[in-house]
Amino acid sequence: MLTLSWTRPVVDAGQEGHGGPTREKLWQALLHKAEHPTDYVPAIAECRIHDRYADGLLREIRRGQHTFLQRVTAQESAGRIVYRYLDHTDITEIRNEIGEDGEGRLTLTLSITLTEDRTAAVLEQNPYLRHLDDDFHGTLDAMTAVLRQVSTEPGTTGTRTAPPDPNGS
Repeated sequence: MLTLSWTRPVVDAGQEGHGGPTREKLWQALLHKAEHPTDYVPAIAECRIHDRYADGLLREIRRGQHTFLQRVTAQESAGRIVYRYLDHTDITEIRNEIGEDGEGRLTLTLSITLTEDRTAAVLEQNPYLRHLDDDFHGTLDAMTAVLRQVSTEPGTTGTRTAPPDPNGS
């Protein structure tokens, strides 16, 4: 599957040094956004909460002419809220994640993961992405094979030499 992400600083230039949001306040705002997305996401016109769980909720949203059912999971220790689609769409999940930039300022990352079918269509249409996908699949396959072997053999951690990467990465 293909994941796309965008990251922005939470503190804008005008807030620098003026007590911008804290991690805790940002987390509380993300929880509020999960229940009241119409206040935050212009494309979402309506939201109904169907059920609540210890780790999140089940909601139905309307975006344009489409209605989607999402299982929302809040992972406070990771600073992440995951919106998993339970119906047929091109997206399997959306994530909102709190992070920090190189200078320690809070950031928000929005990422989407496309379904297998949509990923295949995108890769077919874009030779550059298809090449990257092939390259990194090969790299991950090689890395995983060595890591699997090293992590299961007693006394070999860190002493194995990786086989050559067939993709040259």
